[in-house]
Amino acid sequence: MTAADPLALTADLGLPILASEAVPWLTTAQMAAADRLAMGEFGIDLLQMMEHAGAALADIVTRRAPIGPVTVLAGPGNNGGGGLCAARHLLNRGREVSVVLSGEPGTAAAHHLHTLAAMGTHPVAAPPCCGPVVDALVGYGIRGALHGRAAELADAVRGRIIVSLDLPSGLGHKGAVEPAATVTLALPKETLRRVRPLVLADLGLPQALWARLGLQVPPLFAQGRLLQIVD
Repeated sequence: MTAADPLALTADLGLPILASEAVPWLTTAQMAAADRLAMGEFGIDLLQMMEHAGAALADIVTRRAPIGPVTVLAGPGNNGGGGLCAARHLLNRGREVSVVLSGEPGTAAAHHLHTLAAMGTHPVAAPPCCGPVVDALVGYGIRGALHGRAAELADAVRGRIIVSLDLPSGLGHKGAVEPAATVTLALPKETLRRVRPLVLADLGLPQALWARLGLQVPPLFAQGRLLQIVD
């Protein structure tokens, strides 16, 4: 950990900070291996991890835009499931939330969509015109430019306050989402080296798991479940 200028920290996200060189940065293959170990050997299931992701997203949306309606753009995969969890957390905090899907949700995302439906929140066809946005369209394992429905939704919310989950959708390509903050999970990804502001969220993965991958990871979250990575 490093010290920070309190004024600069308050003006940004108000989180404990983590120096970028103090933490391992994962390749896509390493993060996929960590997911497999978490579920296969450590008994940490996908819904648990989505829950951590969604709570972290809701926290950062609240910090970036503490009042007003929120739009959640959710893809069909696990990233979208994290966005749907965030929608539930924001609803529980009294926020008005609109959910817009970019495709038919997979099994895990559908679980959270069912919960939202039981709460009286159903997907809408198009994003409302204003308010902050959760970008949960595309996960870390998908590269390339956005296309189809996802590209249309990213374009529809351009210029608004956006918080992206795990990486800005379409990162590095024309039409990519331009977030006010990105929340990445467990450990930062190599593809995010130049993405700022970047928040690291605790996914509940144990140090023993990282050791299995040959990584030495200190107890990063001793100061809280969210850290802002700085250079």
